[in-house]
Amino acid sequence: MSSIATSALTAPAFATSPRLPAEERAAAQRAADRVLYEQLQMDGFEGPRFDMFKDRLWMYGWKVLRAWMRDGTIIERCRERKIYFPAPYTEVEEMMRRDDIRQDIAIDCLGRAVPVFLADSLQEWKPEGGRSLNSFFLHLALYFYRDAYRQWAGSHRQRMREILGPDAISVYDSECEEWLRVPVPSPEEQTVLQETLDTILAQASMEERAVCKAILTTGATQEEIAKQLGTTRKSVERRLSKVRQRARKLAAEGVIMTPSISSAVTR
Repeated sequence: MSSIATSALTAPAFATSPRLPAEERAAAQRAADRVLYEQLQMDGFEGPRFDMFKDRLWMYGWKVLRAWMRDGTIIERCRERKIYFPAPYTEVEEMMRRDDIRQDIAIDCLGRAVPVFLADSLQEWKPEGGRSLNSFFLHLALYFYRDAYRQWAGSHRQRMREILGPDAISVYDSECEEWLRVPVPSPEEQTVLQETLDTILAQASMEERAVCKAILTTGATQEEIAKQLGTTRKSVERRLSKVRQRARKLAAEGVIMTPSISSAVTR
């Protein structure tokens, strides 16, 4: 194996000094990839060299995808490539905060993307096309990231729905800053209260509703709810704070009438 091909296999980013200008580094990487690609062609896209290249893709994808998930830019990068899917800020925030989620999504993504790339896309790469092998692979991998994210998000949302359960009336005491369970009001009172609470939670996320529901239906502490939701106490506290702020703002603006104890309920 030539020294250039060996360098191309073992260096996941560039086979040249990082002190070179970006354009020169990119050109050098494509040149190294050209040599590697010719070697892989000669091997019939199989054998030890091919296995090393597979490992290189895994290492590169693992590093880049987790970094983009950690800083939240991966959604923007998908959209730049016209890869669209629902990604509420609450879910992205959870992904950015939790490395175990990032690892699970990355493993699912790369477990699908690498075999497809090697079997179907690698031989379509053109050295004169302007992209390195890493960049060519990553473009495909983002489509599989969309699928991996959807699978994780589907399970996450289902867990939120299970915790939320059926409709229930619950209120928030803004003076004591506590969520309380209250007796079911009369039909007339219930209609007014439900309309008020619906207004407060109109923009609430599923996670915020789930936290509120769990507090009221189980009487659990924030620590216990955090374990139930698979998150942290600080995350639970932060979601409650957002609902409180929303209720206070609406009351101050005169949008809602605040009962003796009030402000929000989960649905």
